[in-house]
Amino acid sequence: MSIGSRIGRRAAQRGQSSTEYIVVVAFAILVLWEGGNSAPVTQLVNAMRDAYEGFAYAISYATDLNAL
Repeated sequence: MSIGSRIGRRAAQRGQSSTEYIVVVAFAILVLWEGGNSAPVTQLVNAMRDAYEGFAYAISYATDLNAL
């Protein structure tokens, strides 16, 4: 077996594993995204938005920003 054929076979295996990885990740994203308001991604986005709104509210009422 020549070195060139071994390198070609490794590259093909690497390409196949990349394709499988992309398919699995795309499927996982699709599963997490679907579900309307109960979808995990939607819940995460809502939680981050609520946390930022709370932070912005607290910062807007801060009187001494150089406390430390």
